[in-house]
Amino acid sequence: MRAFTIAAIIAVLTVPANAQNLNLMGGHGSDGKLGKKSDEQIAAEQQEKKNQENAYKDALKKIPDQPAKPKDPWASTR
Repeated sequence: MRAFTIAAIIAVLTVPANAQNLNLMGGHGSDGKLGKKSDEQIAAEQQEKKNQENAYKDALKKIPDQPAKPKDPWASTR
């Protein structure tokens, strides 16, 4: 009974570790076209990423500068 329990625990613990090795786009390391991208797709993704970075930088430039805070916030109450 003890050996069966140990074997069951080992089996349960190895299933998630084995599941991490799966390549969902291409199966089990096969050379299928499902997981591969064409040069056009890669270029389009790079262009989209570049456009997003430029839009982010432009949005950061639109944020106004914050005024400097006074050194003593209680100065006006004293």
